[in-house]
Amino acid sequence: MDKVEYLENLSKLKFSEEERTLFETEFDSIIEFVDEISGLELPEGLDTDETIALSELREDEEKPSLTREAVLMNAPKQKDGCYVTPLVVE
Repeated sequence: MDKVEYLENLSKLKFSEEERTLFETEFDSIIEFVDEISGLELPEGLDTDETIALSELREDEEKPSLTREAVLMNAPKQKDGCYVTPLVVE
């Protein structure tokens, strides 16, 4: 089973022959690029496992753009301040 057939089976999708050819070409291109990156020589002393400390990240800020009432104005059905949607799982 080739890569595209495996992907079809895994995703439960069916591809046309044209799509299969395109995906095969794209997958090969991606694999070649990853191989190229893997073969790069890095300067000595470069820490490739370097991570960003949590202290370097910005604080999350809540910026509400719409009020609940404004959002619910577009709801076809609502109940207790929430959207009412059709049942999608039996």
